Amino acid sequence: MYVTVTGKGNYRVIQFREDTRIPGTNKRKAHVVKTIGNYEKLLSENPNIIQELKEEAKKLTLEKKDNEAPITLEVSNSDILTLNDITPSFYFGHSLVLELWKKLKLDKFFLDRSGKKDAAEVLESIFYLLLNRCIEPKSIHSSYINQHKYAGIKDISLNRLYDVLDILDSNKDEMINHLSRYFEKNTNRNQAKAYYDVTTYSFESTKWGELRMFGFSKDGKNNEVQVVMGLLIDSNGIPVTYELFPGNTMDQSTLIKSVDRLKQLYNLDKITVVADRGLNSGSNLEYLYSQNHDFVISYTLKKSSEEFKKLVWEEDGWKIKVNPDTGEIFSKEKIVSKELEFKVPIVESQIDLKCESKKRGRPKKYEKKTVLVNIHLTWSASRAAKDRSDRMRMLDRLKKKLDKPYQLKASVKRGINQFLEMELETQNWKLNEEKILESERYDGYYAVITNNMNLTTEEVTNIYRGLWKIEESFRILKTDLKARPVYLWTDNHIRGHFALCFLSLSLLRYAQHLIYTHTKKSVSIASLMEAIHEPTVLVQGEFPKVVVTPTSVNELYLELSKILEMKPLKKNMTLTQFKTTTKLNLSTNLE
Repeated sequence: MYVTVTGKGNYRVIQFREDTRIPGTNKRKAHVVKTIGNYEKLLSENPNIIQELKEEAKKLTLEKKDNEAPITLEVSNSDILTLNDITPSFYFGHSLVLELWKKLKLDKFFLDRSGKKDAAEVLESIFYLLLNRCIEPKSIHSSYINQHKYAGIKDISLNRLYDVLDILDSNKDEMINHLSRYFEKNTNRNQAKAYYDVTTYSFESTKWGELRMFGFSKDGKNNEVQVVMGLLIDSNGIPVTYELFPGNTMDQSTLIKSVDRLKQLYNLDKITVVADRGLNSGSNLEYLYSQNHDFVISYTLKKSSEEFKKLVWEEDGWKIKVNPDTGEIFSKEKIVSKELEFKVPIVESQIDLKCESKKRGRPKKYEKKTVLVNIHLTWSASRAAKDRSDRMRMLDRLKKKLDKPYQLKASVKRGINQFLEMELETQNWKLNEEKILESERYDGYYAVITNNMNLTTEEVTNIYRGLWKIEESFRILKTDLKARPVYLWTDNHIRGHFALCFLSLSLLRYAQHLIYTHTKKSVSIASLMEAIHEPTVLVQGEFPKVVVTPTSVNELYLELSKILEMKPLKKNMTLTQFKTTTKLNLSTNLE
């Protein structure tokens, strides 16, 4: 580092500069370290300013050399005869999880709820299960076996790891409240809009219980018990709340409880609920409408009335967008207002129920209700091409199986039968050409209904398009975070497991949000988990005089650590320097 005066006339300034070598060349480039101020002004105030600054530059140069100098270590060149002769290494990427854990104030939250006895150990156990779920999700037992791999993690008993699932279960609602308050304050969360969907999680068992029940599986696991999860997320993809239901619960009956929970969280009078057509039941529509909530739900054209289908095929009312170069239609849209009719079960009096309870097979009674909605119809050439491609791919698979009845039978069981019919005389299957032609009519069309009559088609489309985020969240839970299959058998441990998965998803989604907010980069949960999992630290020397060397550190780790305002890593560190930087006490692993 050196002092230089640059500029012209009265505009000359004094600067600290240093030279660095350009990588791959023998050339050097000057960099401005600091601009001190105007040369004329500083010289008039202090005639010795240049000499004093030179001394300061010399001092700063020496300090920098000391900080960057590698730590010298004498290591004997001996044969490897035992495990003690191998240089130990530990994962340390979970320092990011620890920083997010503290940022979300989860340390204080769980400490206050851990009980007076062994509170610190309980806190460490919850954090360890969380970091495992965010890095390398596995069973509780596998996590217990591998805890020695992680820097700064103390030995935790297997019983303790199972016990803290009870704490996660009993504090589930409070945890959701805590996270909601934080995300409301620290993100641009729109509390009055939520995306909702339902999925199932299977167990490696056929033993049923209060939660574990046989039901319709979304994963085709028909011979295993399952639980049903209803999940609400915000427009950032960050989870808001969730509910667990017995495995035999129908999708339609889960929404009301989840929306009520959202109302309680934020004390809301009006909510916009976005969901797919599987939640489009009479009870749900009646509930949302009666509570003055808005809904944006997909509408199945194929199952609509013939009267409505005529409105779809009519040329009148469509707003058409044309490719100016080719003259081809690439999109069109239409809004149809109508009274949507739906059925709601009649709630009978307790006396009637008591008298009629003995009548087996008594059919449910319904009353018809209506709600005024706008049905936003859209068509696009790109969607039509995709629909055609999907159907042709399905037909190609079916054609290959027509001469293999056993394979076709399996396909039919899985519901891929809309284009098949059986020849009664021969008991053989064939393709139904009429159904194929009927399917072609709907290529490219999509419909979404809403009771908010002020929304434009573009607004409705943009709102509904966000539903992919919850579908992605379920995929993340099932694949990346490995929430299934569940290897737990008591209901409280099962509930604790899903509370942990929800917490992990919330933390990782928030990390995604931070990265996008600061860098405008979209990163996948898989790449984020990899960035947390990869960093490793090598330890050389004899404790406590050891050299700590980080390895396998990727760019995403460095970016997120910078966003979280963590101190930068050094190539070689002491135990104290490593702890200061990562907040991980590596001495725990070495003592």
